Amino acid sequence: MHDFEPGWDTYVERPGYGLEADLSFDQVEVGNYDAILILGGRAPEYLRNDRRLIDIVREFDAQKKWILAICHGIQVLAAAGLTRGKRITCYEHVRFEAEQAGGTFVDQQAVRDGRMVTGQTWQSHPEFYREIFACLTSPRQS
Repeated sequence: MHDFEPGWDTYVERPGYGLEADLSFDQVEVGNYDAILILGGRAPEYLRNDRRLIDIVREFDAQKKWILAICHGIQVLAAAGLTRGKRITCYEHVRFEAEQAGGTFVDQQAVRDGRMVTGQTWQSHPEFYREIFACLTSPRQS
């Protein structure tokens, strides 16, 4: 996970928390879920290369379900081609990738564009999760 050192202008990597997965990408049935949440950190840098995940994210879009990403999670959405023409936010150091994939960067803690909600960093959690809960409790938008 990212951590900050006083006086540094970037983050340092520290071991995060390990969790056992309940299912693999091959077992995901998009129809069983209302939303997909792509977390940040270093994982999206690698996960964006997994064709199964890219297909899952695209299927969430095709089924008009909520798509949520924070921090580096935007890398997965960009790889899936879902940021083009969208107002998005993300960690400042992946802004270039988001814009190159056709997104319009908005310097806000959380941004909603249609069925997509994006957040900048862990510091954005209050705004990001407030927006997510508002989405999940509202009628589905097409």
